[in-house]
Amino acid sequence: MRFVLFFTSCLLTFKCAFTEHCSSPYRRIGNGCFIIINDTVSGDAAFAKCLHRGDYLATFETLNEAMLMKYELLKMKTGVHYYIGGRNINRYTPGGDWRWIKQNGDMVKMTYFAFDKGEPNGSLSAPQDCMFFYAARKYSFHSVWCDHGGLVGGYICQRHV
Repeated sequence: MRFVLFFTSCLLTFKCAFTEHCSSPYRRIGNGCFIIINDTVSGDAAFAKCLHRGDYLATFETLNEAMLMKYELLKMKTGVHYYIGGRNINRYTPGGDWRWIKQNGDMVKMTYFAFDKGEPNGSLSAPQDCMFFYAARKYSFHSVWCDHGGLVGGYICQRHV
Protein backbone atom coordinates (compact mmCIF):
# COMPACT_ATOMS: atom_id res chain seq x y z
CA MET A 1 0.00 0.00 0.00
CA ARG A 2 2.85 2.41 0.79
CA PHE A 3 4.40 1.76 -2.61
CA VAL A 4 1.13 2.57 -4.41
CA LEU A 5 0.74 5.84 -2.49
CA PHE A 6 4.38 6.78 -3.09
CA PHE A 7 4.13 5.93 -6.80
CA THR A 8 0.86 7.87 -7.16
CA SER A 9 2.29 10.94 -5.43
CA CYS A 10 5.41 10.78 -7.64
CA LEU A 11 3.24 10.68 -10.75
CA LEU A 12 1.19 13.62 -9.53
CA THR A 13 4.33 15.55 -8.61
CA PHE A 14 5.91 14.83 -12.00
CA LYS A 15 2.76 15.83 -13.84
CA CYS A 16 2.52 19.07 -11.87
CA ALA A 17 6.21 19.85 -12.43
CA PHE A 18 5.91 18.99 -16.13
CA THR A 19 2.94 21.29 -16.78
CA GLU A 20 4.11 24.02 -14.38
CA HIS A 21 6.92 25.00 -16.74
CA CYS A 22 4.46 25.42 -19.60
CA SER A 23 1.71 27.54 -18.13
CA SER A 24 -0.16 30.49 -19.59
CA PRO A 25 0.65 32.45 -21.69
CA TYR A 26 2.69 29.52 -23.02
CA ARG A 27 0.98 26.53 -24.58
CA ARG A 28 2.03 22.93 -24.97
CA ILE A 29 2.06 21.81 -28.59
CA GLY A 30 3.34 18.28 -29.00
CA ASN A 31 6.28 17.95 -26.63
CA GLY A 32 7.21 21.63 -26.88
CA CYS A 33 6.25 24.69 -24.86
CA PHE A 34 5.60 27.76 -27.01
CA ILE A 35 4.32 31.31 -26.90
CA ILE A 36 2.96 32.75 -30.13
CA ILE A 37 3.44 36.52 -30.24
CA ASN A 38 1.89 39.00 -32.66
CA ASP A 39 4.45 41.79 -33.02
CA THR A 40 5.78 43.37 -36.21
CA VAL A 41 9.53 43.09 -35.71
CA SER A 42 12.48 41.87 -37.76
CA GLY A 43 13.77 38.30 -37.51
CA ASP A 44 16.82 39.53 -35.62
CA ALA A 45 14.62 41.46 -33.17
CA ALA A 46 12.36 38.41 -32.71
CA PHE A 47 15.45 36.33 -31.95
CA ALA A 48 16.56 38.86 -29.31
CA LYS A 49 13.08 39.22 -27.80
CA CYS A 50 12.83 35.46 -27.30
CA LEU A 51 16.26 35.42 -25.64
CA HIS A 52 15.19 38.26 -23.31
CA ARG A 53 12.29 36.05 -22.20
CA GLY A 54 14.73 33.22 -21.47
CA ASP A 55 13.46 31.37 -24.56
CA TYR A 56 14.60 30.93 -28.16
CA LEU A 57 12.89 31.19 -31.53
CA ALA A 58 10.93 27.97 -32.02
CA THR A 59 12.71 25.03 -33.59
CA PHE A 60 11.12 21.99 -35.18
CA GLU A 61 13.67 19.22 -35.42
CA THR A 62 11.14 16.74 -36.81
CA LEU A 63 8.47 17.12 -39.46
CA ASN A 64 5.91 15.96 -36.88
CA GLU A 65 6.76 18.92 -34.62
CA ALA A 66 6.46 21.36 -37.53
CA MET A 67 3.12 19.92 -38.65
CA LEU A 68 1.66 20.17 -35.14
CA MET A 69 2.59 23.87 -35.01
CA LYS A 70 1.29 24.44 -38.54
CA TYR A 71 -2.04 22.88 -37.52
CA GLU A 72 -2.18 25.10 -34.43
CA LEU A 73 -1.54 28.23 -36.51
CA LEU A 74 -4.20 27.24 -39.05
CA LYS A 75 -6.73 26.81 -36.21
CA MET A 76 -5.90 30.29 -34.88
CA LYS A 77 -6.87 31.90 -38.24
CA THR A 78 -4.82 35.06 -37.59
CA GLY A 79 -3.42 35.43 -41.11
CA VAL A 80 -0.14 36.46 -39.46
CA HIS A 81 3.28 35.22 -40.61
CA TYR A 82 5.53 33.99 -37.78
CA TYR A 83 9.33 33.97 -37.50
CA ILE A 84 10.83 30.72 -36.26
CA GLY A 85 14.38 29.65 -35.40
CA GLY A 86 15.62 28.36 -38.74
CA ARG A 87 18.68 30.17 -40.14
CA ASN A 88 20.76 29.85 -43.26
CA ILE A 89 24.34 29.87 -42.03
CA ASN A 90 26.03 29.70 -45.46
CA ARG A 91 24.80 31.80 -48.40
CA TYR A 92 27.55 30.37 -50.59
CA THR A 93 26.03 26.88 -50.55
CA PRO A 94 23.35 26.37 -53.23
CA GLY A 95 20.01 26.28 -51.38
CA GLY A 96 21.81 27.36 -48.22
CA ASP A 97 22.80 25.44 -45.13
CA TRP A 98 19.73 25.65 -42.90
CA ARG A 99 20.02 25.03 -39.17
CA TRP A 100 17.79 25.28 -36.13
CA ILE A 101 19.35 27.71 -33.65
CA LYS A 102 18.86 26.68 -30.03
CA GLN A 103 18.85 28.83 -26.89
CA ASN A 104 22.51 28.33 -26.05
CA GLY A 105 23.60 28.98 -29.65
CA ASP A 106 23.88 25.32 -30.60
CA MET A 107 22.89 24.62 -34.17
CA VAL A 108 21.02 21.51 -35.31
CA LYS A 109 21.08 20.67 -39.03
CA MET A 110 17.64 20.37 -40.58
CA THR A 111 16.93 16.74 -41.36
CA TYR A 112 13.85 17.29 -43.54
CA PHE A 113 12.88 19.75 -46.28
CA ALA A 114 9.50 21.41 -45.79
CA PHE A 115 10.01 24.69 -47.62
CA ASP A 116 7.29 25.77 -50.01
CA LYS A 117 7.74 25.43 -53.78
CA GLY A 118 10.50 27.77 -55.00
CA GLU A 119 11.86 28.23 -51.47
CA PRO A 120 14.29 29.04 -50.05
CA ASN A 121 14.99 31.71 -52.62
CA GLY A 122 17.59 34.05 -51.14
CA SER A 123 20.81 34.92 -52.95
CA LEU A 124 24.12 36.64 -52.23
CA SER A 125 22.73 39.96 -53.47
CA ALA A 126 19.33 39.49 -51.76
CA PRO A 127 19.96 37.31 -48.70
CA GLN A 128 16.99 35.63 -47.05
CA ASP A 129 18.64 33.88 -44.13
CA CYS A 130 15.71 33.76 -41.70
CA MET A 131 12.69 31.49 -41.78
CA PHE A 132 9.02 31.99 -41.11
CA PHE A 133 5.66 30.27 -41.33
CA TYR A 134 4.01 32.01 -44.29
CA ALA A 135 0.28 32.43 -43.66
CA ALA A 136 -0.70 33.00 -47.31
CA ARG A 137 0.62 29.51 -48.18
CA LYS A 138 -1.05 27.68 -45.28
CA TYR A 139 1.95 28.22 -43.00
CA SER A 140 4.56 26.57 -45.14
CA PHE A 141 8.22 27.42 -44.51
CA HIS A 142 9.57 30.43 -46.42
CA SER A 143 12.91 32.21 -46.32
CA VAL A 144 12.86 35.92 -45.51
CA TRP A 145 15.23 38.81 -44.82
CA CYS A 146 16.35 38.83 -41.19
CA ASP A 147 16.19 42.62 -40.92
CA HIS A 148 12.74 43.09 -42.49
CA GLY A 149 10.10 43.82 -39.87
CA GLY A 150 7.25 45.09 -42.03
CA LEU A 151 6.46 41.76 -43.71
CA VAL A 152 6.06 39.43 -40.76
CA GLY A 153 3.53 40.07 -38.01
CA GLY A 154 4.79 37.77 -35.31
CA TYR A 155 7.19 35.19 -33.97
CA ILE A 156 7.09 32.00 -31.93
CA CYS A 157 9.29 31.53 -28.87
CA GLN A 158 10.03 28.14 -27.38
CA ARG A 159 10.75 27.50 -23.72
CA HIS A 160 13.17 24.76 -22.76
CA VAL A 161 11.38 22.39 -20.36
